[in-house]
Amino acid sequence: MSTRTRIVGAAVIGFASFATTLRAAAADETKTVKADDVTLKVPATWQERQVTSNMRKAQMNVPKVEGDKEDAEFVVFFFDGGGGGTDANVQRWVKQFQPQGRKLKVTSGKSSQGDYVLVDLHGTWNKPVGPMAQGRTKETPNARAISLILTTKEGNYYLRLTGPEKTVTANAEALRTAIGADSKSERDRPLTQE
Repeated sequence: MSTRTRIVGAAVIGFASFATTLRAAAADETKTVKADDVTLKVPATWQERQVTSNMRKAQMNVPKVEGDKEDAEFVVFFFDGGGGGTDANVQRWVKQFQPQGRKLKVTSGKSSQGDYVLVDLHGTWNKPVGPMAQGRTKETPNARAISLILTTKEGNYYLRLTGPEKTVTANAEALRTAIGADSKSERDRPLTQE
């Protein structure tokens, strides 16, 4: 192997290492976002968007990772009427995923902002399209939705990270970090069947 080849090879490896370090540093950078009474610490790469309804208190694009065709979405909801019970919401979210090949895990935990229930779904998602009242959906395979019900003194906030499986997976821990949660403190939670 020539000296020139070794130098070029070392430069390529060095650049790749530098690029990986930059990506890791960027992933560690956060920003603070207020969603009514909840303060979130989210990755700086999550792009805030104008909310599309008065039930949405924060809305962000989560940039796609390599291998996915579209971004994921992060939304914080608050319903003045309460939004229904925990189990009713969990059941509704489960029904958004087709039964065949669906993977589900429900846990509960504590965060610096309140107790929470986390619902983690993988599979083919019947993604809502357009106004909720229309009930239209788009079949979306290889999807993941992490939905979190955060109980605060002001009421329940509903946080949802939804989209392509790889992108949601890459941002799963960031969702917990956003509310000051620790996945190690989570415990399995039985799912009440309708």
